Amino acid sequence: MIVLFSLIAIFIAWIWVDYFRLIDVYEKEKLIYFIITFMLGGSSVFIVLILHQLFVVPSGAVLTGEFVNDFIYSTLAIGAIEELAKLIPFLFALLFFKKEINEPLDYLVFICISALGFSAVENVLYFKNHGAELINGRAILSTVGHMFDTALIAYGVILYKYHPKKYSWWIIVLFFAFAALSHGFYDVWLLYEGTRNWGFIITIVYFLFTISWFAIILNNALNNSPFFTYKKVVNPALVVKRLLLYYVAVFIIALFTVSYYSGLQNALINFIASIATTAFVVFVTCFRMSRFNLVKGRWEKIRFQLPFYIETSKYGFKTTFRIRGNSYNEAYINVFYHEHFYLQPLDENESYLKKTKLAYIERKLFLKGTTTYYLARVYLSNNTNSEYEYVMLKPKTRGTILKNDYEPIVGVMKKVMGPKNKYTFEEWAIARARTED
Repeated sequence: MIVLFSLIAIFIAWIWVDYFRLIDVYEKEKLIYFIITFMLGGSSVFIVLILHQLFVVPSGAVLTGEFVNDFIYSTLAIGAIEELAKLIPFLFALLFFKKEINEPLDYLVFICISALGFSAVENVLYFKNHGAELINGRAILSTVGHMFDTALIAYGVILYKYHPKKYSWWIIVLFFAFAALSHGFYDVWLLYEGTRNWGFIITIVYFLFTISWFAIILNNALNNSPFFTYKKVVNPALVVKRLLLYYVAVFIIALFTVSYYSGLQNALINFIASIATTAFVVFVTCFRMSRFNLVKGRWEKIRFQLPFYIETSKYGFKTTFRIRGNSYNEAYINVFYHEHFYLQPLDENESYLKKTKLAYIERKLFLKGTTTYYLARVYLSNNTNSEYEYVMLKPKTRGTILKNDYEPIVGVMKKVMGPKNKYTFEEWAIARARTED
């Protein structure tokens, strides 16, 4: 039993180790450093037991069923101690893996992997003591929750080291306090007797807010990497596909595991209950954590918002559920960044370009907030030495956005003569790879 539960817990942790390897597009680290940090993170569970005996037991602090007391207990006796324990492997990594931790994202990755090791051991204990029925819930809520809380500490370090506002060292202490507070707020609704029947709902709602914050923190880390280049982007389609497949596997593993230990009927009941309570959370988490607006040097504010919103049409006739973040897969057009390619009119009968022309994307621009445009040269003849004119390209993001499943459709915008740089839409065109003549 313990071996099976250990394998399941390691698989759950691997989901997010692999996730970090996918989004770390600028300067990747070797897996061996993650394995060491993960193992140290797992051993930090014993540090919690030691600290609990040294500080909590002598103080006489216990859960009493009174909300204020239980919230303080959850924050200090659980949250602060566990965050301190998960911090120790990260400090080890900072000391011995200095060359590996050389960009903001690395701080988040290493501290999150420490949290994954801690969470894996904790998951094994929960599965053993309370049954395999907890697999689906802990695979998403507890595992990602541990990562987020500990990531807050690393974000304090990132702000101290990389933010142009030049925060003092106290920002790290402040974000450690945020981590303990976040951990306590998450736990108290599950532990407090007055909300034990419905506190799970508050926990899930809070978890969804943390997903929105977590995605922004990761985005800021990527934006401020010293290795940043517009040539490299995160492929959201690949990330979300991998995450969803992993979690489908978790649900299937949980179904068979519960069936083996508790019977098929209980397994099916648990499976349906898990779909009802966690499938939506898994869906939103996978999509939101895959979407980034990569803008060099940008620091996005952490806003109090859910990771999704409901978009209403102009006259209120239609509402659409949308996940926040950049939904367009820039990997499609990014292959043409600083490359020569062909721009083919979608409709050659009424075309500004008139025919397929050689083009070159020179710059990536953000003219309306985070809306992405590409400044491109369009050559007057299919020769890179010929004269050219500038156009603005905007990727098509709604409806049919690709031709032949991989060639992006872009809007071609021509500059209007005048004192200001204004562009008007001319036509849709297909960006196609150039083959050597």
